[in-house]
Amino acid sequence: MLTQSFEDEILERTLSIFVDDIRAILDRKLRSIYLYGSAIHNDLSPGYGDLDFLVIIGEDLSPDEVELLNKLRYNYRSSLLRKSADKQILSLYTDMLEGAFLTINMLSGEKGSGLWWGTKRESVWTENQLDLFTLYTIKEQSILLYGESDLDHIPSFSREEFISFFKEYAMCMREFGKGNSLHSIDWLLLASKFIAWWEEGVILSKSQAADWGILHLSGGWKENLKRCKELRKDPSMATHLEYSEWLSNLEPAIIEASHDLDRALEREASR
Repeated sequence: MLTQSFEDEILERTLSIFVDDIRAILDRKLRSIYLYGSAIHNDLSPGYGDLDFLVIIGEDLSPDEVELLNKLRYNYRSSLLRKSADKQILSLYTDMLEGAFLTINMLSGEKGSGLWWGTKRESVWTENQLDLFTLYTIKEQSILLYGESDLDHIPSFSREEFISFFKEYAMCMREFGKGNSLHSIDWLLLASKFIAWWEEGVILSKSQAADWGILHLSGGWKENLKRCKELRKDPSMATHLEYSEWLSNLEPAIIEASHDLDRALEREASR
């Protein structure tokens, strides 16, 4: 049983199935399950985004448990139907589940045996590879679905560590932000999200970050945020000529956004 209830019936059913399945596999090793990201902002985007979770366990995963978890993931992603005792439930979000299975010691920086359900594949982790801002978001803005809170094991981060993280992200934007694909819009949405947090201390969903950027940013790249939000909500529009041409020419806006993120860091440093 979930510790929280959700207005979205499909989300509620999806998470109930997920928690029950994880409990059955991990049994006494399971400590807690958290939901974070767009779902807790009512900003879930089927067909585009993910249903983000963190599972915390007390001991390393065994090879058998890794195999069972990956088989579960395969079933989630290969079937459009989940059968219940008395009916078939259509269109669950199980194929959107993405996240980490980490031991409590891995959260504190130690080695261990965990698992990552990624966008393209599953990977065994011997250390925590969640980035700084994701860990911060989980600690500050997640929902406990099962168990008791273990979030005090996530370390706190210094201002200098956040600056280093954002600077590295801005450099990645300049190196890899080439546009021309649907998920290129994430470069702009995350830049707006990070600037909003740096300047106002609010953790926004990507759609909220688009709205915030349109209102508060001054660079010309912000004019692209409206279309970013539209595509995130309806990815099928990426096949339309107008949007596909726009995506193919998105690189200059990504570069400009990266410099805006750098300038936001510099402004704060000079205060």
